[in-house]
Amino acid sequence: MPVVFLLLSVLVAPRLCDVALPFGEAALWAASLQHLRVCDDGISEACPVRPEHGGAGFLSTVFTWRYALNNLKAAVVASDGAPAGALDATIQHLSALDQLMEQPMMDAFAQITQSARLLFDQLTPFLEMQPFAMRSLPTPPAVPRRWVWPSDGQTPLAGATFTLLTGEKMPAIGFGTWRLWGSEAYQPVSWALEAGIRHIDTAEGYANEKFIGDAIRDSGVPRKEIFLATKLSSVPKGLVDIEHTEAVFATQLQDLGMDYVDLYMLHTPPADPAQFQALWSMMELFYQSGHAKAIGVSNCDVNELRSLLSFARVPPMYLQNLFKIYKPGGQMSAEEDIVAFAHSHQIAVIGYSVQTEWPHVLPPLEDPHVMSVAASVGRSASQVLHRWALQRGVGVIPKSSRREHIEDVAELLHFDLDETSMRRLDGLATLSETGAQLLVRPSGQEDVYGLHPTTSFLTDSMGVRNVGFPFAAISKYVLGPATRVPPDACRQMCLDEPRCAAWEVCSPYDPQTGCDGCYLIGTSEVAMVEVNGWYAAVERTLP
Repeated sequence: MPVVFLLLSVLVAPRLCDVALPFGEAALWAASLQHLRVCDDGISEACPVRPEHGGAGFLSTVFTWRYALNNLKAAVVASDGAPAGALDATIQHLSALDQLMEQPMMDAFAQITQSARLLFDQLTPFLEMQPFAMRSLPTPPAVPRRWVWPSDGQTPLAGATFTLLTGEKMPAIGFGTWRLWGSEAYQPVSWALEAGIRHIDTAEGYANEKFIGDAIRDSGVPRKEIFLATKLSSVPKGLVDIEHTEAVFATQLQDLGMDYVDLYMLHTPPADPAQFQALWSMMELFYQSGHAKAIGVSNCDVNELRSLLSFARVPPMYLQNLFKIYKPGGQMSAEEDIVAFAHSHQIAVIGYSVQTEWPHVLPPLEDPHVMSVAASVGRSASQVLHRWALQRGVGVIPKSSRREHIEDVAELLHFDLDETSMRRLDGLATLSETGAQLLVRPSGQEDVYGLHPTTSFLTDSMGVRNVGFPFAAISKYVLGPATRVPPDACRQMCLDEPRCAAWEVCSPYDPQTGCDGCYLIGTSEVAMVEVNGWYAAVERTLP
């Protein structure tokens, strides 16, 4: 068994501190996006139910409003001067979006978007006055698993690699060529090779393989030093019959001017399971012939990948998926984290469109949270996003037609992101996908910003008010004697204690009435009851 790329993954102890978080600014930014505004009046030609090529539409509107509302919620909770009813109204709008996703109704869609817009219009003066919120990120329930890459500025890009199941090395930093149609690809690929990038990604469907082959030959870089990946597009998408697969691959090799590619992948799994299996058998033949040194898949969900593993004689060595900071690893939320699943089967993962707003409308390069992290490390937002993906164990293939942006990629091994920065960025997925209901949350993502709802009771800046836990239910889980602290300090004590799952405290302190302080509780498996004057919350689920 060859040494595989997972050996690069190590455990890194968290380094946590108080951080300033731009919740108010991010809420206003998201709500003000022009692509969101076109959906203020509901579904229309400009705001279709299913946009053909991404952009404004039903799903992008729901996710963007969730992002705006969750940032608003965090800003309100952090403020001592939030307008009365602001938190309740925010939670009500999040709940309405949850219901809309369960039962999509176009009339309700228009009502919710218009109401959310009115809420933000009313709260804009408050949000514009909000400073960055100071917050200590909670201790994670487990030590995060991060990938360590060179950051000394001395390692060449080709030196940061994954080891595939074949034993071959694949550079983790590549260059993508989607939307560099035809001859448009030649110059950017030439610049990428000049900048030291040695992994080039293309596809039959990009119609640029001939020009990429020309750029490689003209670069003077030896072919053996370049990892060339391409995709079979037409057959799995049903545009060409499966019987023509071999001819399609032969044409691709001819256009590239190569007798082999380092990686050949299905651009998407076929919709028909039987065809998926038949097509993979042909991919295995290309691999066995040596014309494809490795084989893999793209745009694949967990169920499709699991199915492929069940029938493959030669397992996939590579997965390429959309990898966005708002939706890491897939186009939609899934029951299982596809990146973790792929890694568990020693499949290398590459993320595309890391820095773009496609297919939705949140442009991460402009996100105040991303820009804040970028400013703190003295790097561009693009560099921060791609380094974040790398440290999560996902290779990157950024694309640009501008030389200066391509040269930015060459500095991805000149810096790293500390654990606080990584967790701040990880938390953006929860801002995008957490709703008001307990089960509306992204899978596989830590609740960095404390957004996961714990009860139907309304919250305020100190926690969940007028609720507590029956003492008989928590007595054996209490982590120590009661402490005389206010509710906000009690919550922070729980966040700082890895063994603490929940907390409760009464206010004001008065032992004569049974109010003897703050309890930290080592289980989340307890039900809340209504208790006037008490505060309580479940902060995390412990293993």
